[in-house]
Amino acid sequence: MICHYPVKTLIGDYLRGGIGLAATGGLVGFASMITVIQYIIAAAAIMFAGFLLRTWQRHRTHYVLDDIGVQAIGPFGRAIRWSDISGLGLRYFSTRRDRKDGWFQLTIRGGFTKMSIDSNLDGFDEVLRRCAIASHNNGLELKDGTVENFAAAGFPVRDAAPDQPVRAC
Repeated sequence: MICHYPVKTLIGDYLRGGIGLAATGGLVGFASMITVIQYIIAAAAIMFAGFLLRTWQRHRTHYVLDDIGVQAIGPFGRAIRWSDISGLGLRYFSTRRDRKDGWFQLTIRGGFTKMSIDSNLDGFDEVLRRCAIASHNNGLELKDGTVENFAAAGFPVRDAAPDQPVRAC
């Protein structure tokens, strides 16, 4: 299965990053003398540039899920085998005070490799399903928040069937 971030979910990030970089970069560019304020604004411009670079990376990366593991193909690509997963973290970030809207961020660790995927990814549910199975098969001890978030997403990790095959769809 091949998963990617849809362009429509990245357009807002491109716009926010571009406007922020133009505004902060413009302020630094028009400064006649360098003051502490310009250093702070320059730091903000660097952060917006980094945000744009991260958005571009997400745009150019696709994820391949197969019987062996998950592989990120693109800039800064990496791969983790299901059997090598040594840690999982699933965090929820709310955009509203009532926690009705938000997104998940999944962190997968295996050996010296770490991969972060957010819920805007097409196929994110399949990634969660396979990670829940791998968690059980690998006997991972997960933090309570991660267990609760997997359950809230519809993939209870404590109830995953043992040795359930992780197969391609």
